Formats: sequence, structure tokens, C-alpha cells
Amino acid sequence: MALANAAAQLRAATAASGSGAVVAGQASAAAASVAGALSAGGRRARGLLSGLRHGTTEASQPSIPSDGTRCEECGAFFGMLNRRATCSSCDRYMCGACLGRNALSSMTGISCFCGALCPRCREQNVQTGEFESCRAAMESGVSATVTLPKKPSRGGLFGGGGGGGPQRLPAWLSLEAEASALRWASLEQRNGRPAEEGQILIYEILAVRDTGTMLELPTTSTPQPVTLEFVSADDRQTWARYLELATQVLTPESERAALDAARANHRLKEVEERRVRNEERKKQLSENLGMRYTAEAMMARDEARRAGQAASSGRS
Repeated sequence: MALANAAAQLRAATAASGSGAVVAGQASAAAASVAGALSAGGRRARGLLSGLRHGTTEASQPSIPSDGTRCEECGAFFGMLNRRATCSSCDRYMCGACLGRNALSSMTGISCFCGALCPRCREQNVQTGEFESCRAAMESGVSATVTLPKKPSRGGLFGGGGGGGPQRLPAWLSLEAEASALRWASLEQRNGRPAEEGQILIYEILAVRDTGTMLELPTTSTPQPVTLEFVSADDRQTWARYLELATQVLTPESERAALDAARANHRLKEVEERRVRNEERKKQLSENLGMRYTAEAMMARDEARRAGQAASSGRS
């Protein structure tokens, strides 16, 4: 709101100074652009909050157009005081503030001739550099115990009905970066080949959770998370970071939006499950507390009764 007030003051001061109708008109347009951007940002935030309340993460407003009239990050309209810039990596139209420029460069459009990167692309470049430094170790692989969740029952005449329990097997875990897949192969051999092998697509991993004893990998294709148990805690912590980097770097742009939405829904589901567990725990504690007080009261009553009987027998 302070930005809107400043824009209004600028419009009034420019109009009152008599510097010309053209400049006043440009300032008015810029002020209207800033106010419009604030209004659009408010609507977008309200849409996100409404989506969170209803279990979704998408804003109710449509996505920001990429026609060069608005910043594709914050939605602000471009004008005299809000010059248009372009990220040299993703080619998105952005305002100077979202691109990381100072206020003077944003207003005048004057900046250095080197390519400017938006914060998202800068972060991706840092993650890519860190990933490349550990890529060889991931492709080399590590020994781990993989637990695959129970397969869903297909039912029917040929489906076999039950899907069996979780499958736990010692395996060799490695990354195939070109296929964006985490491959596992059982240490048990048959005819010189792993008895069982499979893969987990990197862009299907919703989260990487370190429980202190294992890594849990919830995915979009399994009802329960895949778990990885490592020989040492150092291997577990190292591969937790490896997998986090892989999910950020190897996820295709075509899958990123859908994966981000699935991850957000998964987090909401986890929050709801945690809330339900806490409510059940509170209920059990209150019930146990009431039972304990009842037992103590009954014990005290029995002791008082025995004491009274002993006193009466002593008098007799």
C-alpha cells in the first residue's frame, strides 16, 4: 500500500508542477500501472489462500500472460517507472525488482550489458553446479536395502486378487541421468544378471525424507513411499542431498508444473494426516488420564475402607 501511495503522490506532484500534460499523463499511467499490479497481486494472493483452504494450490486467477505487458513473476504492468527486462536464461519478461536490479536501474532501464538472470535461474545454476560435482558418485552407485511398497490389487479373473506385501531386498542403487531415473538392481544374481531390477523416475519423486534410519521417497506412482536403508549414516545423509539435487535438476520443464502441484497436494495431505494423528493422540491421553484418576480414586476408597475395618476390629 505504501507503493500505491507513493505512486499517487508522484502523479499529483507531477500534475501540479506544470511540467507538461505529456509527463503528467505518463506519470498517471505509471501510477495506474503500479496500483493495478498491487491489485493483481492481492487477487493472486487471495486466490492462493482460497486454494489452500480447499485443498488445492493453484490460484483462482488465470496465469500471467507472456505477451510482454506484465512481469511474468509478480504480474506488475510495465510502464515508465517499471521498465521491462528479460532473463537471459529463461527469456521471461520481468520487472527490475524481480530480476534483482536496484530501483534506479528498474526505473531508467539502464544497467550493465551482461546478461541478467532471474532468481529462479540463478538458483538452478547453483544447483546444477552442485549436482555436476556429485553426478559421478551417483552414477557409480551405492549399496542399499530397497523396500518397494505393496503393489495395488488388480482384481478380476486374471489379476490374481491380492498384490502381496512390501518387497524388501538388498540392491545396488545408481543414477542414470540421461533417462532421469534412479535404477536399482538386486544383489542376488541369476545367470550373471540381477535377479530383479527396476527404476524410479526422478520426476515422480514427491519428496526426500530422512527419518534418521532410512530415506523415504513418496512417488506419484506408488501408494506408499519407497524406502532406502544405507550401510552408514554418512551414506544416508549424502544420498539424501544427492536425490534432492537430482529432483531439482533432472525434472523436465514439461513435468515441473504438474510435479510442483503434486508435491503441494502431498504436503497438504501430510499436514492433514499429522493433524488427525495429533487429535487421536490427545484423545487417547485424555482417556488414559481419566482412567488413571478413576483407578486412583478407587484405590484410595478401598484403602479407606480397609483402614476403617481395621479400626473397628481393634475397638472390638
